[in-house]
Amino acid sequence: MTLNAILVLIIVTAAYLYIIFGKKNKPVVVFSLALIISALRLVEGLDTENFSHVVDIDTMGLLTGMMMIVAFLSKSGFFEFFSIKIIKFGGKRFFLTVTMLMIIVALTSAFLDNVVTILVMAPMIFLISDLLEISPIPLIMLTILMDNIGGAATLIGSPLNLVIGSISGYSFNDFMIKMGPVSILAFIGVLIYFKKHLKVDEKTLNNIEKLQKMDESKAITDKKMMIYSLIDFVLVIILFILHSALNVELAVIALLGGSILVFKFAHGYEDIAKDIDWDMLFFFAGLYMTSYALEEVGFTEKIAHMFIPLEPQPLLLLGVFYIIAIITIPILNNVPSALILAPVIKILVGQGITPVLWWAFAIGANFATSLTPLGAVQNIIAVNYLEKNIGRKFGFTEYMKWKIVPVLISLIIGLIYVGYLLYA
Repeated sequence: MTLNAILVLIIVTAAYLYIIFGKKNKPVVVFSLALIISALRLVEGLDTENFSHVVDIDTMGLLTGMMMIVAFLSKSGFFEFFSIKIIKFGGKRFFLTVTMLMIIVALTSAFLDNVVTILVMAPMIFLISDLLEISPIPLIMLTILMDNIGGAATLIGSPLNLVIGSISGYSFNDFMIKMGPVSILAFIGVLIYFKKHLKVDEKTLNNIEKLQKMDESKAITDKKMMIYSLIDFVLVIILFILHSALNVELAVIALLGGSILVFKFAHGYEDIAKDIDWDMLFFFAGLYMTSYALEEVGFTEKIAHMFIPLEPQPLLLLGVFYIIAIITIPILNNVPSALILAPVIKILVGQGITPVLWWAFAIGANFATSLTPLGAVQNIIAVNYLEKNIGRKFGFTEYMKWKIVPVLISLIIGLIYVGYLLYA
């Protein structure tokens, strides 16, 4: 192993250790360490001229465009309006109300972004809990689960899926066809389990009547913006489905959709800049750069060759990667884990191993994301919101007590589904 390769491994290890144990500015540290690898010329091709080949611009553009669209939907009051509408529809049938809310969570996560879903839905969950005078803990724990399950269903629903899609080459439709059914099954399984935590008493039922008096139209801050944003969003999703036939990149569609709304309702991109999650974009860029560096020094290929002996036993190989996803994602965070393991899977599939390996990893990784607060940014955001609402610390152990059984249920469903994909 060359000195350059050793230095790359040291720097990348430092980046990942900071992701796990660091307290603040993780995107800044990761991106800066990636820049150090570039500045020291430790690997070939990690320079500004080759930047578009190292960092997946399609993924970055897709994220940016969807953030723009979500910003206008949120500003218009659409999410609050629709949530109140669902609550009033459910009435005293509380489990039906929760089911409808979780469907909104899952669909929002699938077609927008699971971080945005938590930012939008968590305040609504706390509002409902306060009005009904019930603990918000069961509802928030369920919301995190459904957020990650819903996000698993599409290419754009989860940053993890965006990474897998960019490296595997699978399209928006591929993800919907393969990941959609298992996400629906996991949604049903987890919801049935959580029913025992969602029982209400007579006092709560009486409080539900308060919600019937709420005027959902007051949640709308700009009706014209809401209508235009909804039309824009629906058209973008339709074009996502047709993008392969149209031969247009997802990033172009998303950015065009966002730009139309900027033209209509803002003075320029600067007005919407505060709604873009720049930390996430720089975090992604840094991770793509470190992943590229690992590939260039041969680290990724060496890991891939460790699994080649399992090629004659595809079921065992799928099981191994399923377990690796379950172990690494909750500890390391979903995107960093994916950017280490996805290139390994690409090498293995390129050498003749079943492509089902991609879906085994995607299912295990997405469903295991909920297991700990460290699994994803949205988990941390939800826990922070919860601690502010209940006025106390909501620790790691307490969090996992709520998650072990439902995550296990979703993973068992996922494992059965992987077996079906292998032998179907």
